[in-house]
Parts: sequence; structure tokens; C-alpha cells
Amino acid sequence: MFTLLTVIRKKPGITTEEFRHFMEFDYGPTYSGMPETREYVQYHLSDMMSDGAEPAIDAIVKISFDSPEEMAKALQAESYKKASKLREGFMQETSVGIHSAVVDKIVKLV
Repeated sequence: MFTLLTVIRKKPGITTEEFRHFMEFDYGPTYSGMPETREYVQYHLSDMMSDGAEPAIDAIVKISFDSPEEMAKALQAESYKKASKLREGFMQETSVGIHSAVVDKIVKLV
């Protein structure tokens, strides 16, 4: 399984309610509707530890594919390209706003 975790920060001026609605009803269904997607989970957050150095984290998304090749295939779909364009209105586009990392190892202690 090839899994990514993505930290997402909304654009200034977008309310939490607007952002969460967009994520759940507009953006998320794009991924869940792709045949290559094996798992898609959104975590909507209230950031408790912000010291003002960076904007609060608004969401973390976990998405899994069978392989990096399957992910690349999904990212070529027209539905993904459309969703990518839509997110410009809701998410900060820099690595501060959308930052993905590959899960190398999961250590579950409890």
C-alpha cells in the first residue's frame, strides 16, 4: 500500500465552515470516486498548539493507493484536475498550505 498524509491550511478569509463543507462535499468525493483510491480519510482539525509562527492546521488527509504508479494514474484523471483547480479558492497553495508526505512506516503502540 502506498499512503500519503497531507497537512492542509485554508486560505485566509475562508471560514472554517466553508472550508469543511468544501472538503467534505466538493473536494473529497473526487478522490473517493477514483477507482485507484483504496482509502480516503479526512480529519478536520481545531489546532490547539498554534504559536502564531504559522497558520493553524485545518485538516489532515490520508489517502492510499496500491502503488505510486496507481497514484500517478489517478492524478492524470480529469476529475482530479478539476478538483485541483477548485481547491485554489479554498487552500493555500504553497507547501505551508498543502504539504504531503509518504508514510514510510507505521508504529502502533496501543
